[in-house]
Amino acid sequence: MRWVKVKNVFTRLKGTSITANQMKKIQSPDGDIKVIAGGKTVISAFEKDIPNANITRVPAVLIQSRGIIDVVYCDHPFTFKNEMWAYTSNDITLVRYFYHYLKNNIQQLRDKGSAMGSMPQISIPVTDDLLIPVINPDSTKYIVTTLDKFESLCEDMSAGLPAEISARQKQYEYYRDRLLSFEKMSV
Repeated sequence: MRWVKVKNVFTRLKGTSITANQMKKIQSPDGDIKVIAGGKTVISAFEKDIPNANITRVPAVLIQSRGIIDVVYCDHPFTFKNEMWAYTSNDITLVRYFYHYLKNNIQQLRDKGSAMGSMPQISIPVTDDLLIPVINPDSTKYIVTTLDKFESLCEDMSAGLPAEISARQKQYEYYRDRLLSFEKMSV
């Protein structure tokens, strides 16, 4: 295992310059492109309606960098407000691994964002210079496959059986923490 900076492994992608008002105007339930804003705001729209569209058509990890600091994995065409950024790689398993790694360490990004003023916010260098553990491809694939299965189970069961969901969520977190128990993340 070796520790490398995110910017040395992934390609950073830019978003689209779009306002909340513009998003309301172009929103369409039949749209073929997801447009992601801060927090939990996500709409569907048609590509032709998105101003200055920077459409991401490859799997990527989106960094929500203001307000609610979070990461989102997207594997369908999407774009996002230009105050956020995303990372991708030719190695899709590595992109998914990066997503799980960040989800496991999200509190450290949130802590970094809280230190930036009244509204939590992180800057590009926080993630570009982040050190992540890169392991052999077989181990990476094993981790991703295992965590994806647990994540899928948790999502499938979200429609009912709260006790089962809670148990599976704890099991997922246990395996995620165990499989991704490297040295603490540096931000």
